[in-house]
Amino acid sequence: MTFIEWKKSYAVGNPLVDYDHMTLVSITNELFYRVEQGYSAEEIAKTISQLTDYVERHFAREEDLFKGTEYPDIDKHVAMHADITKTVRDIATAYTANPSAINVFEVLDFLKTWLTHHIMKADRGYGPYLKG
Repeated sequence: MTFIEWKKSYAVGNPLVDYDHMTLVSITNELFYRVEQGYSAEEIAKTISQLTDYVERHFAREEDLFKGTEYPDIDKHVAMHADITKTVRDIATAYTANPSAINVFEVLDFLKTWLTHHIMKADRGYGPYLKG
């Protein structure tokens, strides 16, 4: 069972960004699979860490792409990235410290909502500015 189904409507029109978004969805789906299959807390922590690292790299790439564009919401978008990065780091830190204190299904729901809403609302807003 796929937790998040990638939809063509999620594409922002930039191949690098779209690839990153597909990868974030894929890692989130892998996390869901590992939780569902009863993988160890250590394996789940590795997947959360992988997701955290990829979120940070993706945001850095995205923000680099903003340079030289006339995208009007750069500051707002970068602030959203900072908030999400902090949240994902906090989740990773808390899970590593005490896996039983974290409801991973709530984390998955958060990730699903964030990914789909952020891509559909915030990221699609800059798509036309990256295309040229």
